[in-house]
Amino acid sequence: MPVEHSLDASRETAALHALGALSAAEARAFEQHLGAGCSVCRRELDGFRAVADMLVHAAEPQTPRPALRTRILERAAAESTSAHVAVLDREGLRFVRGTQLGWDPGSVPAVETKTLHVDAHRGYVTQLVRMDPGAVLQPHRHADVEESYLLEGDLLVSGVLMHAGDYCCAQPGSFHRGVETRGGCVFITVCSLRDEVLSEETVAGDG
Repeated sequence: MPVEHSLDASRETAALHALGALSAAEARAFEQHLGAGCSVCRRELDGFRAVADMLVHAAEPQTPRPALRTRILERAAAESTSAHVAVLDREGLRFVRGTQLGWDPGSVPAVETKTLHVDAHRGYVTQLVRMDPGAVLQPHRHADVEESYLLEGDLLVSGVLMHAGDYCCAQPGSFHRGVETRGGCVFITVCSLRDEVLSEETVAGDG
């Protein structure tokens, strides 16, 4: 038995469908309703489609000014090109597209990095670091302030277990030891290029 509905509801849904204003789910439901044989909704839809077609042809074609057309084409070309560039420097700004920038092998197994920026003047590097489950970083002494922010996973740093959203700031002269992850992690770090990699024996002696 067909589902009963008011004429106003039929007209409203048919009008929205003719204009392409229904959501995908609503459009599917309406088309299924039409397929069930509702002649009222079919008639309303046909009427609104005819009106929509007339509206399309009612406006007079306008030729854009040459300067406007050139500007639009240049902008489209620039956006298309920049979308496929991993690092884009423009007017003092740097944009790094993570999907275009690949991961590089880290200094130890099961660790990868993405170098986002190198400040040669200050001797700093900004990196994303990705560690596989069970990976361990080498102990190191900080030549300057190091900042790390955990984006995903877990990270054990000097006996403190960090989770996504946690932040660590290491002062000059301090060192990191026991830096490892249980389930894998991704974090962003800003650190000195002059940090000193240490052996476990050195760390134990300093501790």
